[in-house]
Amino acid sequence: MITSAPRIKYGWLRAVLFFISFFIFIAVFDLIGIAIVSSISEYSFEEYISDTKLLMENKMMLLMMVSQLFGTLFTVWIFQKFINRESFTSIGLEFSGYKDDFVSGLLFGAGLIVLGFGVLYIFNCLSIASIQFSLIDQLFYLSLFGVVSLNEEIAIRGYILQNLSSSFNKYIALVLSSLVFMIMHIGNPNMSAIPLFNLFLAGLLLGVYCIHKNNLWFPIGAHFTWNYFQGPVLGFEVSGNDVDSIFIQ
Repeated sequence: MITSAPRIKYGWLRAVLFFISFFIFIAVFDLIGIAIVSSISEYSFEEYISDTKLLMENKMMLLMMVSQLFGTLFTVWIFQKFINRESFTSIGLEFSGYKDDFVSGLLFGAGLIVLGFGVLYIFNCLSIASIQFSLIDQLFYLSLFGVVSLNEEIAIRGYILQNLSSSFNKYIALVLSSLVFMIMHIGNPNMSAIPLFNLFLAGLLLGVYCIHKNNLWFPIGAHFTWNYFQGPVLGFEVSGNDVDSIFIQ
């Protein structure tokens, strides 16, 4: 099968244009999401805009993240079809043959966070004040972080890393995409140098698999369980955000 060359020759330029377009479309879809949320809740559009914590407190963040995911998928589809002239799934979404990788990612993400928690607990670096369980909360967070992992992996390790890799050495592309991943979280609450550096390292860790296998299902799985066990299970902040958890530290 003959494939057409990309309309824009340089992968780095495609990545930059995607990054700009991504934030524009995400902003538009965010506004749409907030409009939908405000129409079905007690708070107004203006109140959600001025205090985004209301979205998490009222379990409306899931609708917002789904709206963002549509924005991400739309942006990737536009670029894949009209700029790269490739199939949508060629960014690394082929699932056939990668089921085991996805399961391995799920286990890796959960195992890494649980191991870290265990080490900190053994050395008395943290304590457990209480344990609580809410099925509604856990179902909400399972859904929320599933959507978040798809959103960020498709955009960063999918389109951006893949296109940077066509212009640079794959390890340079990995570093650059990890910096983008870090920058995306700068505006999160409670951010400082150490959490941002940890996000950069997480970008490297999740991206290593991608540059060798050109597939996203391992990092999607790892990203999902990493966030889920980190926050809703073990009680750490997730990218600077407090969440309700099973273990209360």
